[in-house]
Amino acid sequence: MPVRVRWRQALLLLRPLIRAVPWRPPAVAAVMSGLAVLPALLDDPAPGVGLWGLRAAAMLFGAAASFAMVDRMAPLTVAPTPRWLRQWLRLTVVLVPAAAGWLVLYALVRGALGAAIGPAGSVVVQAAVCGLTGLAGAAVAARYRHTSTAALAGPGTQAVLVAASLFLSGRYSPWSVPGEPSWTLVRPYWLAAMPIIVVVLFLANRDTWPLRVRSYGR
Repeated sequence: MPVRVRWRQALLLLRPLIRAVPWRPPAVAAVMSGLAVLPALLDDPAPGVGLWGLRAAAMLFGAAASFAMVDRMAPLTVAPTPRWLRQWLRLTVVLVPAAAGWLVLYALVRGALGAAIGPAGSVVVQAAVCGLTGLAGAAVAARYRHTSTAALAGPGTQAVLVAASLFLSGRYSPWSVPGEPSWTLVRPYWLAAMPIIVVVLFLANRDTWPLRVRSYGR
């Protein structure tokens, strides 16, 4: 199908998808994210508190955005557009405001603490991994289930990975902050996680294969 037709389909789907997305979780996440970075905006915050607040904000936005990945009407409707297009539109519709909200918080924290929170590239990569992990988990669940509870796979995936990371202590802990010896050591691991998450999203957002019924006696 021509690319122009796909763009036209995407534009036609955009408005109904915006109405269909549950916006209450992102609204709650925005408020909680503001509270997460609030200690960094106070006078003389503890070392690393700004980076921890931004990490928590990214996780909250990602967990909230997970609820948009499940199409509860999928089993009841026959859509003229492919599933991959609808899923990527769902992700874009919810990811753009989530990313914008996080960037506003980042600008506030950076303005208050300066370089104390670390290089911009490292902070953004860590936030992207923390947030997109939830979206990837929900996207995988949405491939097999179309109920609202499937979206819980997003925050569930985040919780499992955070719990597992706590067993990596010392120089191998991914939760180091600027000034610690392991800060530069774990940076490549955060970068390596990004393409893995993107691959998971691509695999999860593919079209579903139709079931083939084998005919016997033919």
